[in-house]
Amino acid sequence: MNAPAAPAAIESAYPTEVSGPVNGFARAAGVLVLGLGVLGLVPGIVTHYSDLGFYSSGANLFGLFRTSIVSASLQILFGLAILAFSGSVRQAHKVVVWVALAYLAAGLAGAGLRVNAERDDLVVNAASNWLHLALFFVLAGGAARSRKKHIEQLGVF
Repeated sequence: MNAPAAPAAIESAYPTEVSGPVNGFARAAGVLVLGLGVLGLVPGIVTHYSDLGFYSSGANLFGLFRTSIVSASLQILFGLAILAFSGSVRQAHKVVVWVALAYLAAGLAGAGLRVNAERDDLVVNAASNWLHLALFFVLAGGAARSRKKHIEQLGVF
């Protein structure tokens, strides 16, 4: 008669920390977001760099997207968080979804603030709002697609 399987044998038969599509997408998303944050602090890529302020700012990334030290730092932190959790399938998926939701909130809040209060101290403009919404769709869509592909390939999530 066979002995029952030990818990360690069961865990190794169903690995939860397998590198797959979710991890790969999380790494790519982390590099994208981190890169945008770093670029938001580089003179020459940021127009009106002398106007770059801590919170309120007149500087624009690529001459289009409003940026500040706080917004670039948040981008860097988001990118680092995604990269830090990209080794675990479930954690990578969760952090990408949470960052996507943060971008959705930023895009919608920025649009609401811009419509309701034309203020120069807000680090929002129409292009930045659209960028945040585009990042939401890229991250949320990529997270869903990579999760589906992960389940198809490995059968577990």
